[in-house]
Amino acid sequence: MGSAISALLPSEIKALQYPRLNADNINSFAQDLQICEGVIDISHAENIKWALDACIKASKPYMCGTTGLQESHSNMLKAAGITIPVLYAANTSLGIAVLKKAVALVAKAFGQNADITISETHHRLKKDAPSGTALELGNVIEQIGYPQSMLNFTSLRGGNVPGEHTVHFFQGDETIRLSHECLNRDVFADGAIKAAQWLFKQPPGLYNLDSMLSI
Repeated sequence: MGSAISALLPSEIKALQYPRLNADNINSFAQDLQICEGVIDISHAENIKWALDACIKASKPYMCGTTGLQESHSNMLKAAGITIPVLYAANTSLGIAVLKKAVALVAKAFGQNADITISETHHRLKKDAPSGTALELGNVIEQIGYPQSMLNFTSLRGGNVPGEHTVHFFQGDETIRLSHECLNRDVFADGAIKAAQWLFKQPPGLYNLDSMLSI
């Protein structure tokens, strides 16, 4: 993702990449941050504390697209949003943001009368399952009023699949399926760049892609 983002950036914009932050390189990262507009972090949950602390000290925006977060990471993002602009998106595809809205519409229309399964497929190296995006889709449905016990998740891992997500609504003799398929990882890189460009102009707060798209 770091290489994809760098490749899509306009030629006049330079990106500095840090694959992992720790005590050995955090001072270098903090120094580089002084000349940057902000941070795009799509790496590993262990980097979040290091990156957030540096962004807060430097008063720089922080955009996070990392998955596999624990509650402690979410709390860090919320706390940081008090002093700096923070945007979190488990999936930086703008199409996924639209899918979430469509899923909410169907879930609300069906009430609690449907059996729901969220299926996702990713490349064989993806570690978390279900994916962060699948869990976010589930969260959208739960917020409508569905009990968590009514949600089922299936995960497949193989090949180089960038990402496929489908929400299946089964109700009686009819089925509704809402799907999104990513054919190229540039989709995520492009969405991350657009989200960061928008975030870097915002006041402190905790945002998501819905905030940027106004949907």
